[in-house]
Amino acid sequence: MTLRRSSRRRRDRRGLEPVLCALLVLVAVGPVGVAVSHHDRRPATKPTASLAEVVERAGCELSEFDSDPHSNPPVSGRVDERVSALDGSYVGRRGPSELAATHALLHGRVVVQYQRELPMSQIALLDRFVRRDRRGVMLFENRTGMSQPVAATAYLTLMTCPRVDSRSLAALRAFRSRRGDFGQDL
Repeated sequence: MTLRRSSRRRRDRRGLEPVLCALLVLVAVGPVGVAVSHHDRRPATKPTASLAEVVERAGCELSEFDSDPHSNPPVSGRVDERVSALDGSYVGRRGPSELAATHALLHGRVVVQYQRELPMSQIALLDRFVRRDRRGVMLFENRTGMSQPVAATAYLTLMTCPRVDSRSLAALRAFRSRRGDFGQDL
């Protein structure tokens, strides 16, 4: 009976020896493997360019103000709550008044304007840009004599572009997403 117990113990130990060895190796080497595997880890998201960088790459200009600069087109101004306009594209029809556009800015909307002389192909690109999602944005022909062919305004922010192409549309998307809802919460 004693002989059977001792041989059984030896067999049990032999079965545990490989498991114990594997555990010892993992305990000794595991932290090193984890440290090495995380050493060159890169951030999950790519750093985002600033709005100014996006605008500059597009060949456009960005101006941000602390108070009303009386710019053309306006980025702030007088408000009359009775004068307002709906979001969307006004291409092919009369756009809202300057007072209605200013009112929209103060409520956090983005206003995109273009000169009458802008080629129809570029106006069509702007129209498509706004029609894809018209919430919080208005597009119309400028009637204030602005100097650049294209302008996007948000409360106290002005972006102007010399043309409409893929780069300026990217700048408009960035402008809209980063400056929309920047009104006075009237």
